[in-house]
Amino acid sequence: MFKIAIILGSTRSQANGRALFNHLKLIIDQLPTHSTIHYQFLDLANYQLPLFDEPEPPMANPHRELPANQQQWLTDMASADGYIILTPEYNHAMPAGLKNAFDFLAFEGARKPAKIISYSDNMRGGQFGAAALVPVLQRLGMVVLPKPTPIGNVPQTLQSNGHFIDNAPLSKRYDHALHQALTEITYYTTVLTTTPFPTD
Repeated sequence: MFKIAIILGSTRSQANGRALFNHLKLIIDQLPTHSTIHYQFLDLANYQLPLFDEPEPPMANPHRELPANQQQWLTDMASADGYIILTPEYNHAMPAGLKNAFDFLAFEGARKPAKIISYSDNMRGGQFGAAALVPVLQRLGMVVLPKPTPIGNVPQTLQSNGHFIDNAPLSKRYDHALHQALTEITYYTTVLTTTPFPTD
């Protein structure tokens, strides 16, 4: 069984992305591959990561000893075969907490597929947050899928429990987009895991 980690990239207690995070929990059982893929939901806030302050970059010291919460983040990322990353847009970039979390990583995500789902409380769908995230993931060696999925107007579309608001005008459009995103990451995770890149 393959594992896909779904990461809530905002650590705000009232993050709009939490409704989206909860919505994905509701729909994974509808996927035809749900019996062969394990989806692990990672709430970044639960790790309580400090600001990165190590004497060496992780890629130069990948086997360092870390406190339990920091090591758990690395372990969860290393055990996944693919990723969905939910990111908002803060000042035309990703949240500081998400960037900080990725700064702890070394090779845990190398040659694994990553799908970006960006979101916002307006129609732009967090597109600049997604754009800023791409080079970070590429630097970590991830295979970033070519087209992020933007989800706009989250408070007007989703309840906090993940269910669509009745008669929300964008619900059908976003339902289709999110199913497509899950199908896409499932496909690429399966392909890259079963036919891995040859290494020396």
